Amino acid sequence: MSLTAMRLSGSAAELRALLRRWSGFVLVVAMVLGPFFTTLIGWPALPLFWAVQQAPKGAGLALLAIAAHAMPAALLCWALREQLLPARWLPAEASLPLSGRQRLAADLAVLALAQAPWLLLNLISMLAWRRDSPAWMQGLWLGVLAGFASSLIISSALGVLALHWQRRRPVVPARRTPSRAAADASSASPQPLLAKRSPWFSLLWLPLWRGPARAVLWAWLLALLLPGLSLLLAWHWPQQASWALALFTLMVMGWTARLHSLAERCYGPLRLASQLLPVADVSWAWRLAVLSLLPAVLAWLALAGLLMVGPWVLAPRATPLFMLLGLLAPTLAIAFDGGGAELRAARWLLCWAVWVAVASEVLM
Repeated sequence: MSLTAMRLSGSAAELRALLRRWSGFVLVVAMVLGPFFTTLIGWPALPLFWAVQQAPKGAGLALLAIAAHAMPAALLCWALREQLLPARWLPAEASLPLSGRQRLAADLAVLALAQAPWLLLNLISMLAWRRDSPAWMQGLWLGVLAGFASSLIISSALGVLALHWQRRRPVVPARRTPSRAAADASSASPQPLLAKRSPWFSLLWLPLWRGPARAVLWAWLLALLLPGLSLLLAWHWPQQASWALALFTLMVMGWTARLHSLAERCYGPLRLASQLLPVADVSWAWRLAVLSLLPAVLAWLALAGLLMVGPWVLAPRATPLFMLLGLLAPTLAIAFDGGGAELRAARWLLCWAVWVAVASEVLM
């Protein structure tokens, strides 16, 4: 059996096991989005039509739209990288005399398998547009197919980079035992620190600037920048504001979850070493949650200002619910630690699905 066939067989088994674990949550999300199906089904392919329309005006906008269309497939490949190339396979793969071409062919095969749901969704979207066949779409179909092929090439290239990173990621060193951490904390003698200021200044804020949590600071800045860019897109192209709102919900939800996960990992050693300090473990939990949610709150304020001064007519019922979910959805997605990674991811997916479904009804 060739490497490609073995990788396809193994990845298909991993993906089937993942689908079985998530089937209940997928069903719930499908039930939530079911009433909005006729509205949402046209969205996946719409950026391709827009890109073809913009091509005569400038290739830059068309390429940007095609690259944006490739992002969901690229994110899907990134999220499924452990199923496409599990870490336990890496020693066996490294021990085989494989060429770079063989690895690349196997990577592209499993990436095609991972992108199959996105491919199917786009084909259904195109068939829906083909059935309606509005006048403004006449003459665009050949360009749309070419743009779709380009989008798949971009997402596959990004997926290859994700699998390359999966192969080269460093080995995480083992954490120190509590007794060793306690000994280090006691030898540091925190009394002078406590005499000057609260220990949270050194435990939470200083690591952001010159400690182990600098990655959290960069992620925090990106969590402010990317939702802000989606709001700028809505302001610059008010006719496409519904798309920008959907992108805004994805950016806020995604970066809030990423920030919380990164903060828990970066602050983990400090949290363990602070056991001898007068700080409760529950204080760590809610402070890290607030640190992760603060960009979402600032983005929510910017969103409220944009909707108030924008040129749109707002739906009287959907808009208050959308704004309420803007605070509740990111909070509920990270508020509960129990249940394991899969349950947290499913809760995140459900919260985002409800929020983005309401977002599609805000602008009249």
